[in-house]
Amino acid sequence: MFFSISYFSCSSLSLDKQLEVNEKEDWLMIGGNPEKTNISKSDITLNPPFNLLWQFDADGGLSRNCLSVSDAVLFVNTLNSEFYSIDVTSGKSLGRISIPGRSSFSTPLVYGNNIIITSSGNTESRILSYSLIKGEIIWERNIGWVQTSPLLIDENIYVSNVSGDLYKLNATQGNIIWKCEASSPASSFYTSPTISGDKIFIGSTDGNLYAFDKKSGNFLWKFKTNASIFSDASVYNDRIYFGSDDKKIYCIDTAGTMIWKKDLKTKYLSSPGFYEDYIIVTGIDGAVYSLEKTNGEVKWKFTAKGALSASPLIHKNKIFIGSYDKNFYCISADDGKELWRYTCEGRVQTSAVIWKEFIFVASDDKYIYCFK
Repeated sequence: MFFSISYFSCSSLSLDKQLEVNEKEDWLMIGGNPEKTNISKSDITLNPPFNLLWQFDADGGLSRNCLSVSDAVLFVNTLNSEFYSIDVTSGKSLGRISIPGRSSFSTPLVYGNNIIITSSGNTESRILSYSLIKGEIIWERNIGWVQTSPLLIDENIYVSNVSGDLYKLNATQGNIIWKCEASSPASSFYTSPTISGDKIFIGSTDGNLYAFDKKSGNFLWKFKTNASIFSDASVYNDRIYFGSDDKKIYCIDTAGTMIWKKDLKTKYLSSPGFYEDYIIVTGIDGAVYSLEKTNGEVKWKFTAKGALSASPLIHKNKIFIGSYDKNFYCISADDGKELWRYTCEGRVQTSAVIWKEFIFVASDDKYIYCFK
């Protein structure tokens, strides 16, 4: 480790040296990238069995998307609005800050040596940028109740709120560049935006997947499903994949035309991942599916003993996924066979993250686990 973090108080955290951010190996945002492909960036081959390296008590609930990592530091948001930094190798706390608001549901967004964090709690709902060098808030904006994670691309932040608003902010100063909203007054965004090329895609409780222009925020099109959408979209090779509460997985092109749909008879809270010619989908019925990208046909199915709300993490030919049955699984991406599992102390609803040879996941009763 080439730097240390000094913990001055429960409301101050600063770095002695700058993070050396490496976009090719660091997990900087939800889904790993703006397209949310959920593919590990590590080049290291990881083979089970894996050993528990450390376990960290975050003293608060942990959401489905609360982990990011850069330069050997793991960043964690908790549901009691505290933000931690943890040494990857030792599991020791390097500091924490308390964020105004009641809860933080988002993945910490790493922007250079700043962390972009959202928090929600009536009038205290906001998005803010915290400097890890200065140990202070650089800017903050009230953008309404946020239960989603922000994305960063081209020095701009994109974030949605439950009122059905989508914002574009300048990452350096937090200035609002534009604000747009869904066309339906009944719309709420409980999904994070997904970006590919010059378009933003986001699902709504009104059953539509919306497309907006990334530069202007102008509405482009919407694709209608038969129920609310709580599954973040993932984009691969100009195809958009997402699930709806109508129990179908959809594949549409970036112009909003349906390619195929598949009824898997379950609902979805996670974004799909990708492995070779297949998409990997998890459902709240506890099943992991491998579907052919071209037509949605099922190649294999793995069933856990509890619901799945986390997105699958694909690392080479392996899939890492946690379940409400308290198990953290590693299964084969080729045939869906279980390769390894670890029983945690609580339900595992957090999406896993890999950095180099370290595997991270969290359970909803406050514990963060690191395996190697």
